[in-house]
Amino acid sequence: MFDTRSINEAAIAKERTRSSWNDRLWHWERPPSDSEETKIQRAAEVARLVVDGNATLRAEGVQIRPQGSYYNNTNVRLEADMDLRVQLPGIIIVYAEGVDRQRADGALGYRRTDRSLSEIAGSVRDALALDCRRRFGAGNVSVGKKAVTVDGLSGSRADVDLVPAFCLHHVEDDGCGGYSYREGVAILSADGTRTFNFPDQHHENGKAKRSRTQHRFKKVVRMLKRLNYELCDQGAIPKRVPSFLVECLVYVVEDWHFLVDEDRYTRLVRILRRLQVRLGDATWTETATEVNEIKFLFRQAQAWSLEDAKGFVDASLVRLGA
Repeated sequence: MFDTRSINEAAIAKERTRSSWNDRLWHWERPPSDSEETKIQRAAEVARLVVDGNATLRAEGVQIRPQGSYYNNTNVRLEADMDLRVQLPGIIIVYAEGVDRQRADGALGYRRTDRSLSEIAGSVRDALALDCRRRFGAGNVSVGKKAVTVDGLSGSRADVDLVPAFCLHHVEDDGCGGYSYREGVAILSADGTRTFNFPDQHHENGKAKRSRTQHRFKKVVRMLKRLNYELCDQGAIPKRVPSFLVECLVYVVEDWHFLVDEDRYTRLVRILRRLQVRLGDATWTETATEVNEIKFLFRQAQAWSLEDAKGFVDASLVRLGA
């Protein structure tokens, strides 16, 4: 005799699983709580006080600028931290292929300085580290190749990363006999490595996609960031993929996938399946860009690989039972 009871029980179990996932995703999509928000703001204020009170930093013309997931409103609950750019007035110039550097410098009014930018960056990093250690104790401050990190205080302030950076000008032929540039940020690491980012373009493009997707874009980003942690904790992936990559992956999914009237679980599965298709298309991956729509996502020396992205998406679908 055909056992309909077992079929019904299986259907109920599946529905419960979907319901459980929807409850979890609802929690994951939420931004930091009010208390976490307060901790982050305190961290930002601490950083500004350090810069304002340091004569060396003031003499260098340093200004504090927000960046990272908090600035882009994609940070997740229970991970209160703050990335702040310690913006220096110098400019790092990168020339597109075929640009006559001497003519471009003359046209755009560039002048060389006696001090090297590496020297300036090192001086600022040292001044930040010295002042932070004096204020917060050496045990609460660490210095990496790019950033000075001040550990947070439980219940009081969040961790804060202070990243010295210069303005980046990517100079191109404007097609009319002159030159133009796209502005970004250049970070000089202590080992001489240069990292180029475009945080303002990233910020504006993220806001625009959020608006076009009925505010669902950033919610999905938060869901996948939390799933990223869970996958790593369970050993489903060897290490967490960078949160920045997660945001970029969600961004490249076409807007209409976010607009289908369906529950959170189904929407997330839909977006991940679309990502599987995109990541499997060699032509697309060759030209895919970050959220800023300037820097290639998989071409340059990134902190991730195409295989990392594929592995994360595949593991996410397995975890969701899709």
